[in-house]
Amino acid sequence: MENSVKTDEKSEKQRLKEQKKQERADRAYVRWFAFLRFAAKVIRLFLPYERHDECVYEDRPYVFLCNHYRMIDVMYPAVAVKKPIHFMAKKELWDNKFLNWFCNKSRCIPVSRDGASGDVKAVMTAMKYIKNGENILIYPEGTRNKGNEPMLPFKGGFAAVAIKTKTPIVPIVQSRKPSLFRKVHVIYGKPIEFTEYYGKKLTEENIAECEEKIRNIMIEMHGRYNKEGNK
Repeated sequence: MENSVKTDEKSEKQRLKEQKKQERADRAYVRWFAFLRFAAKVIRLFLPYERHDECVYEDRPYVFLCNHYRMIDVMYPAVAVKKPIHFMAKKELWDNKFLNWFCNKSRCIPVSRDGASGDVKAVMTAMKYIKNGENILIYPEGTRNKGNEPMLPFKGGFAAVAIKTKTPIVPIVQSRKPSLFRKVHVIYGKPIEFTEYYGKKLTEENIAECEEKIRNIMIEMHGRYNKEGNK
């Protein structure tokens, strides 16, 4: 009996130790994103942009979507709200030492491109964060847009994540590729919810329809600004 009590006390001490360690890590994570938002203000001096808010944020998690031109695109969702955002990023970024450090520091979610199992793990991780009240960011194009088309074809998955977790989607659209000392317009769209599918069994057609609707909305947002950045 005495040994059992000692074992229980040891287990409780270990649990409290792990809890405090996690709390310290969580505080450091919040401070890191505060630093990123400060860094974004400095970067904005060289890569200027005008923010257009159509979204009134509530105290709830969101699935942010953003069109993708450059690595620096992370600053637009990072400053959207005060709460941190988990970026979904291709796992190959972890092969680079600096990006490995940045991704781990930012608690990014690695996404596999060569197999469904990796993508399932990424989706489950994203859903876990959302259920904990945290935000996620997805680049629906799946890669950087290096051409002249307003939006690349979307990769599937984000609509299912939003619907299954009953989370609003907030589209973020850049009017053009960021470049030194040339202003970009960044539109933060109204939250979109597919409440008609909440609690229902989703088909591939349902998901494809929702994702196409989001893509059309983002293309329309992009089209509000011409190449010179005028409305």
